[in-house]
Amino acid sequence: MEHAAQVLGIPVAADLLERWRGWFAPPVQPFRTDLMRPDVAAAAPDRRVQPTAEWQDTFFMYDGTWTWLSEAEFWALRPSHRRALLAIRRRTVRPKTMPVWPSELAAAGDEVMLRWVASGAVRPSRHDALPTDVWERAEPLLPRARALAGTFAQGSGPNCFGTVMAASGLDTADVQVGPQQFQAWVDECAEPVSGTARDNEPGIVFVWTEHGQVAHATVSVGAGWMLTKPSQSWSSPRLIMTVRDAVSSWRFRGTQLHRYRLRPR
Repeated sequence: MEHAAQVLGIPVAADLLERWRGWFAPPVQPFRTDLMRPDVAAAAPDRRVQPTAEWQDTFFMYDGTWTWLSEAEFWALRPSHRRALLAIRRRTVRPKTMPVWPSELAAAGDEVMLRWVASGAVRPSRHDALPTDVWERAEPLLPRARALAGTFAQGSGPNCFGTVMAASGLDTADVQVGPQQFQAWVDECAEPVSGTARDNEPGIVFVWTEHGQVAHATVSVGAGWMLTKPSQSWSSPRLIMTVRDAVSSWRFRGTQLHRYRLRPR
C-alpha cells in the first residue's frame, strides 16, 4: 500500500490522506450560531447541513446550533464579522487549532493538517519500539493488539472501548462501542485487580470513570506499554504509549481509575 505521509510515527495511505483533506477543510463549513453577536448572526447565511461524524469531530459540533458558510460567503463578510466568527471557532475547537478553508490548505500544503492531527496526542506512537518478545507474550490475551497498534481508523466512530475489545480478538475495531456494552464485556471477560503491581503484564484493562460513569479505557501489552485510542475522532490513532503517560493523560477532576485483568480464553 502506498504511504503518502506519516504522522505521530504512523504511516497514512494516500487514499485515507485524501479523505482527511475533505474532513479537515470542507468547502462549506459550520459556525456556531448560539454564540454569535446579533449583528454577526444577521449577516451570516442561515443554512442547515447534515454533518458527517467526521465534520462533527473536526469542528467539535457536540452542542449548540450551527449554520454553514461556503468559503466565498465567508470572505464576502465584513472583516469584523469574519473576525467574530473565527473567535467563536477558536473557542469551540480549543485546545486544537482551527481547521482551514480549502484554498488555505492548498496554499499551505498538508503539513498544516498533519500538525493539527498530531496536536491531539500526548506523544507519537511508540509501536516500533516494542521488541518482538513483548508482542509474543501479549498474543495469547491480545491476539490483534500488534496489528492495531500504529494505525488510524478509516473515519470517525471507532473508539477506545472498541479498540480494547478488538485487541482481545473481537470484531470491534471499526465500530463505536458504548460504555454499557464495554462494561458488560469487562464483567464477563476480566476480573478486578487493585494496585499497580500488575501494570507491566499484558492484558490489564484500565477503565476510567467520570463522576461514576465509564468514560475511557486502555489495555496494557506488557513491559510498561499501553495500547490506547484517545477518542472516537478520525484524527485519533490507535497508538502505543507508556503506562505512565496513559495514566497521567487521564488525571482529571472527578475521574477514577479501575484495573481489570483479562482472563485467559
